Amino acid sequence: MSDPIFSAAPVTLEQELHRINTTLVPQHQFLEALTQLMLLAKEHVADAQLWLLIGHVYTRMAHWTDAIAALETAIALNPQLHAANRLRALALFSMGQQQQACDLIDKVVKKSSVSGDWMLRAYLHAHTSRDPMKALQVARDWGKRFADPLTRNAKPLKVADRNPRKRLKVGYVTADFREHSVAFFMQPVLEHHNPNDVEVHVYSNGPSDQVTTQMRALVPHWHEIQADSDETVCEKIRQDGIDVLVDLSGFTHGHRLGVFARRAAPVQVTWLGYMQTLGMKAMDYRLVDAGVAPPGHGGYYSEALFYLFCMSSYVPPAYAPLSAEPPMLRNGYPTLVSLNNSAKITDAMLRIWARILQARPDARLIIVVKEENADAAQAHMQPRVQAAGMPLERVSVLQQQPLRNFMELGHIADVALDTSPISGGTTSLHTLWMGLPIVAMDAVRAVEASTARMLRGKLAPLGEVATDAQSYIDAALSLMNSPQRLVQIRAQSRTCLKKSVLMDYGSRTKELEKAYRLMWLNYLHGHRKALSTETALTSLHAGTETMS
Repeated sequence: MSDPIFSAAPVTLEQELHRINTTLVPQHQFLEALTQLMLLAKEHVADAQLWLLIGHVYTRMAHWTDAIAALETAIALNPQLHAANRLRALALFSMGQQQQACDLIDKVVKKSSVSGDWMLRAYLHAHTSRDPMKALQVARDWGKRFADPLTRNAKPLKVADRNPRKRLKVGYVTADFREHSVAFFMQPVLEHHNPNDVEVHVYSNGPSDQVTTQMRALVPHWHEIQADSDETVCEKIRQDGIDVLVDLSGFTHGHRLGVFARRAAPVQVTWLGYMQTLGMKAMDYRLVDAGVAPPGHGGYYSEALFYLFCMSSYVPPAYAPLSAEPPMLRNGYPTLVSLNNSAKITDAMLRIWARILQARPDARLIIVVKEENADAAQAHMQPRVQAAGMPLERVSVLQQQPLRNFMELGHIADVALDTSPISGGTTSLHTLWMGLPIVAMDAVRAVEASTARMLRGKLAPLGEVATDAQSYIDAALSLMNSPQRLVQIRAQSRTCLKKSVLMDYGSRTKELEKAYRLMWLNYLHGHRKALSTETALTSLHAGTETMS
């Protein structure tokens, strides 16, 4: 018989849920988390918090149908569980039901004082409405409630070293230095930073994979911050003496905007990870180029727009075999493909694709979605495909692919279809690297037209930019009717990309470092006189020599 003094106390359901949510979920061990949760459900089937966490895990796995079912169970058990409705709004949005998602999240925030609810509202509305002022309004609704009070109450920031010519300490805050689009943009920046001009720090708030290992090798000062509070991270960044702090997440998962709200560094910048405004006063700048934010668009952002000639770089995956011949030549029919995740595929977009298939009766369409297994992919997309009037026998739904498999899709597809109103980013660059021409829709805002903006200048021969639904349809049909042009595009795609500004890594990074220097000089002067890298450094250096 065991001594009761040494007997372990029974673990409660609340403790088990906390353990799963704080250990397995942050490390993306979703299948293990789900397995353990389902075992718990056998004994605690009527617990709303359990079903909420099951819905959360399904959401992180992009199993939208299962997520909604679990979340509706949680709500039935506890109608006051607002977190379940917040996740349900995200699931509805990801299934193409954008307006329903916005309506639901609006109801949630009326009774919520939770930052995540208001942030999700900003995200959903900004990616649903085509009115840029709406995006600004909903972002400010979040900022004035949650970020700006932290800024007002923050301890004063003391900057000891005000030397205008010193080596700048630059910090990048991200959860995405892993197999993620942000890593593809940032790898050449980390490789080409001039150590004589900048001292690079990374504050990593995400899980690790093989890409993380590669990124970490490029960074002299790497800090893991997942386990640290915003207050702790802010204080660390201040102690590290960071001059320019760069957010690479925006409103996406793993952000640390609470650190920026507390004014961790004298210059704070947002870049790459999120294309919409953040609505918070403590974010000083947003790095853009004229394609992303044409001149005159400053009024749509809470941040000051700082213009680069080109705002990003691109590194293709190491494994990307090129098929020189479009598969339609051997198949006898053309194959279209949508490579963007399912959250970007609206019902209106599906109806446009249906019209393309109606006009070309032998064409096939492959839709690659975010779900990680075939059953979940079919459960999500097939009813929507059918409702859009597509011929089911000519449409295939493919679950999310590992990057190596993804980069082989140019061997089975001929023409890629971009989405609107949310366009592709890194996915579109991967698509062009495969040799696939892209049909894209133009628009005013960057989030709606990032692919269209890529197809300018030296990349113009690699795709078609449409202005409305009919010209989009005509462009797709024209490409399918021109097999020799498809051969030519495959032959020149990689050369075009290599010659483009996107792969001129040295120039892009040098320009970025100039932007940081100009922002630093703006800070020393106490104004934002320089808002473009076209500004000469000498004009701002004048008058700062006595500031150190």
